[in-house]
Amino acid sequence: MHSQLDAADLSPRAVRRPTGPRSLRRDADRTVRREAGFSLLETVMALALTLLVLGALFELARPAASLNRSLPETANVQQRLRHAFDRLHTDLLAAGRGTVLVSPGPLGRFLPPVVPYRLGLRAAAGEHRRARPTTVTTLSVSRTSGSETTILSPIAGPAPVVRLDPGPGCVPPVCGYGARDLVLVFDEHGAWELFRVRGTGAMTLALERAHGTATVFAPGAVVAPIELHHYYADTERLQLRHYDGWQGDFPLVDDLVDLRFRFFGDAGAPVCQGPAPAAAGGPRVEIGLAELKDGPWCGPAGLPFDADLLRIRAVTVDLRVQSAVEELRGADPRFFTRPGPAPGERGLVPDYAVSFTVAPRNMSCR
Repeated sequence: MHSQLDAADLSPRAVRRPTGPRSLRRDADRTVRREAGFSLLETVMALALTLLVLGALFELARPAASLNRSLPETANVQQRLRHAFDRLHTDLLAAGRGTVLVSPGPLGRFLPPVVPYRLGLRAAAGEHRRARPTTVTTLSVSRTSGSETTILSPIAGPAPVVRLDPGPGCVPPVCGYGARDLVLVFDEHGAWELFRVRGTGAMTLALERAHGTATVFAPGAVVAPIELHHYYADTERLQLRHYDGWQGDFPLVDDLVDLRFRFFGDAGAPVCQGPAPAAAGGPRVEIGLAELKDGPWCGPAGLPFDADLLRIRAVTVDLRVQSAVEELRGADPRFFTRPGPAPGERGLVPDYAVSFTVAPRNMSCR
């Protein structure tokens, strides 16, 4: 006989779960599995391991970051040193280059092509007595402006107008000269002077003296285009600067921390004029600055120079340039003239220095 069950007896609510110790344990196990996760100790250890790995990665990347900053600055320092070397070497090598077409010969016959002080319009009174180790001036006849010739009218007064002789190489209307050119005038008696061209005419030059002198030149004196280069260290602005003998005074290199010029030449007593000194290749001695400003004095009135300057045959230049970024300079005085705040040695840009000697070919003899 079959039992009859109502639909209500088959509903989920009507089905009773079994009870007892075994079923209670199964329920407890399910509850623990649902609430399981990381403990505090496991979390701390995982975080420590993550930080350790990240620290190692950053430590490996730090040298690359330092190089990424220091390498461009190192190239910049080297480029500035190279530029200073090129300018000084080029102009020192050309010092003393003289005339070729008219009264040919080097400038050392009658004037010093290299002096350790300023020449030109901005030269102070008594500049010839102020020889300094951080400055040099070179003189050479230009091959790119104007032509060598002689004058047909005398030169006198502060602003003379002179007629030019259309000699060899002189092309009308005014032998290639232009306003603002510097010219050298000299004669057979050893008188010389620097002038600036104020204006030009038909084979005439309107001149202005570069120094406060009153030297008079008779017709027949030589006029030639001249290059004047004055280099000096500006210790306040840390710059190598260039002066052109008139008004132009411009910086060439920044962050210059050392500049020294040393002069070498023939041994023996100085003379203003006379027989040529020892032949080229003879012994050279260093000529101290004291010897270059104590006389005997040569040259025209108002523009004297020490006779020892005519003994100079070679110039040694010491240059040192630093990084412009203070944070890339360290504290070790062996590598940094002006120490910076950077710790350690990694990623630093040390000072770069060069020392070279130039023996101008036109100053080997007079």
